[in-house]
Amino acid sequence: MITIKPTVHGHVHLCQTLFRGMAENRTLLPWLEERIWPLEAAHTPETLAVSVILSLREIISTGSTGLLDMGSVQHSSTTVEILKQSGIRAVVCNALMDRGPHYISKPLSWLIEESNKVQNSCEGLVQYGLAPRFVLSCSPELWKWLETFDKSIIRTTHAAEAPGEMANEWIAEYGGNIHLLKHLNFLSPKTLLAHCVHLQPGEIELLKQTKTSVVHCPWANLHLGSGIADIPLLLKNNVNVLLGSDGAPCNNRLDLSGEVRLASNLAAVKDRPGAISGSKWEQLSSTGAAELLGFSDFFNDSIDLQLTRTEEDELNLAEDKAKYIAEIPRAGRVKKVTCAGRVIYDNGEFPTLPKLPMSIERARDILWRRASALGMKP
Repeated sequence: MITIKPTVHGHVHLCQTLFRGMAENRTLLPWLEERIWPLEAAHTPETLAVSVILSLREIISTGSTGLLDMGSVQHSSTTVEILKQSGIRAVVCNALMDRGPHYISKPLSWLIEESNKVQNSCEGLVQYGLAPRFVLSCSPELWKWLETFDKSIIRTTHAAEAPGEMANEWIAEYGGNIHLLKHLNFLSPKTLLAHCVHLQPGEIELLKQTKTSVVHCPWANLHLGSGIADIPLLLKNNVNVLLGSDGAPCNNRLDLSGEVRLASNLAAVKDRPGAISGSKWEQLSSTGAAELLGFSDFFNDSIDLQLTRTEEDELNLAEDKAKYIAEIPRAGRVKKVTCAGRVIYDNGEFPTLPKLPMSIERARDILWRRASALGMKP
């Protein structure tokens, strides 16, 4: 048994875990339009609670004590209440969409009222963040409203993720997604941009100048056929990078050690093996993310990880011990998780999480039927 630092998910969708396996074989925009948006819009407070609890079981039991959640458009107060009970550190964002299908997008006035409600419900280890979904789902008026918020508030969006997104006329007019976000005054030291696979000339420099962070979600990028972000190049240009699992329907797992393992190997292809050390990957997926998200007491958090006798022997001679440890799959191997002095996972038990309000099977059935009624095709 070894005691190590927990990981932090820089980008996750807790509301999507119930959709696992329901949205396969699609690129980003069809994936959203044909499956994810109808399913998200179909959530009731009870089905959302099931999804959030399932997500946290997986996230906590694989050794994470912090996350940034881009939630659903509706019912985000449900997510906040469960997170407050869970004892995990979190930045909670209700997804902001005033453009898109009628069944999920909301008028800006409605989004403002909902955001105020969600922000007022956050306290303790749970803080509020701003999350315009992405440029394609937000009006100029929404971006203007976001400028009224204090720059100390964490903000996040999806950016430069997939080729279909990059073909948008508004993005093309400004020469790229990051250029457009700069024009919209969204870049800042407290801004996290998920993906950044398709960066255009001059955009890495913009990220560096504004101290904007990138959240690398390698499994999701491959699952949706979006591409591979050039993380070695970003780091060489002093751009801050975090890691995220994104959502279960475009990843299938919420174990951040899997993201580290895939990211380190993709980086070897983009640059060379060992271009990014194990200790650097550890920092990106743990303490660095916690510092950026304002998880001030994170350094006292810990996880107990069970190693086999063979792994103990291998670790003794491992050339990069941090890399070896970071790449050990955590599912079933984490024995205890402590966050802010509180045990939130102990040998298969979740002492802080509420019980599921209904069975998983029933929740998935409700979602499928409600989404189908909104026009989702079988």
